[in-house]
Amino acid sequence: MANKSRPKKAKAPYRKYVAGEGFSKVMLSKKSYKDRRDEAQYDDDDDEDNYHIIKDSNGKTYYVYDSGHGSDALEKTPVNDNTHTDKDSDEEDDIEIIPKKMKLPSEIQALILTYTEKIPPKYLIVCRAWYVMSMPLLYAKPELTSRNFNKFINSVIIDRKKTYGQFIRDLDLSTILQSGKNSYVSKLLRRCSSGLQRFTAPQTSFGYAPLISLKSCHQLRYLDLGLVSETVKLKELFIAIKNFKYLTHLAFPRSSVDCEGFREFVWPQNLLYLKLSGGITNEFVIDTVWPDTIKILEFSFCPKINENAIYTLLSQIGDNLTQLYFHYPMPALRENSLDFVFRYCPKLVTLQLMIDYVSKWAFSEDMLIPIFEYRRPLKTIFLESSGALGMAAKIHPDDFTIALLEHRLPSLKTIRISSKLGWDAENDDVLDLVNALEEQDGGLYIGYP
Repeated sequence: MANKSRPKKAKAPYRKYVAGEGFSKVMLSKKSYKDRRDEAQYDDDDDEDNYHIIKDSNGKTYYVYDSGHGSDALEKTPVNDNTHTDKDSDEEDDIEIIPKKMKLPSEIQALILTYTEKIPPKYLIVCRAWYVMSMPLLYAKPELTSRNFNKFINSVIIDRKKTYGQFIRDLDLSTILQSGKNSYVSKLLRRCSSGLQRFTAPQTSFGYAPLISLKSCHQLRYLDLGLVSETVKLKELFIAIKNFKYLTHLAFPRSSVDCEGFREFVWPQNLLYLKLSGGITNEFVIDTVWPDTIKILEFSFCPKINENAIYTLLSQIGDNLTQLYFHYPMPALRENSLDFVFRYCPKLVTLQLMIDYVSKWAFSEDMLIPIFEYRRPLKTIFLESSGALGMAAKIHPDDFTIALLEHRLPSLKTIRISSKLGWDAENDDVLDLVNALEEQDGGLYIGYP
């Protein structure tokens, strides 16, 4: 049986010496700390600026003060003794006295860290304050690969005590091939739903369960399903995104089927970018009431859409479009199906055409009619080719040169063509086109696959 009348031993202060810094830490018992605190004499004004108290999640108290007064300096503000009973005061729980090294307020430090392009993990061990400030920035946009995906899953999903999912703002799973599972993607979306703003779906493992979890991501602004190779029903997708009032970018899955439910679907009110792909039908394109907020429209692998559906869509929102892209293949289009694009979209700034579906008449005076209210703002043209036989002769460099000299394209700066067109950079006709573009401070560029 312990002798309670036996006096307790006094615990000597422990000082840790660090090379180049002096005594950086002082460990004191509560009793000896109170004795030395009463002896410390500092001006009250200086004292308020030179210390603050931090408590961690375990209840341990850290008294942080300015090391300019010396390693033995202790803060003068009394600790609330009412919070401790006599029994607690007899216990010799350690209190850590840490010199304050950084003079900037924590708000300024957090602002500086937000401008850092990449947050190194070593920032987390600077101090507790930097740990709290760096953790959200480190997890805001995780760089995931097939190698680190399982560790990421363990941190965000399996360990329920950690709440790293609330920090994620941009979740890009485009590099995940066979490492993911439908259950993992579904759980990830649920854990990140509170703050997720951008989501790029993986090529596989995106089925019914992830679509259900997608409903809870109400802060989503960017949704890219273009890489999904699994079958996705558009009706289920419409149900999932119908309440996304902040959504501005939407890319349809390339393997989408079953366009039922589109007539009742209310499009997001802030939608700016739309990429159509997959098994959407002419009926879907023609009968849908498209929002006039769309500024960027893209067609990618739409095997069922013909030119009638395309021009019906452009008749609704063509006046608002600033960027329009067509990708190969679109087998329902003919060799001159895209010749009337300029008649429906007079405010285009960037245009990408497939030479397989356009002819030289697209740049004639009948299509590029004069606009008296303003100058035609088209600045960039991308001319791509599938490389099939006979495609090189469909458009000649003189077709662009004549349009430039006749001021039908007054704002054109850049023409980027595919090397599959077979244009010779040393040919006189190509050089004439280059000279015409240089007069408008532009240039001709040839892209190689």
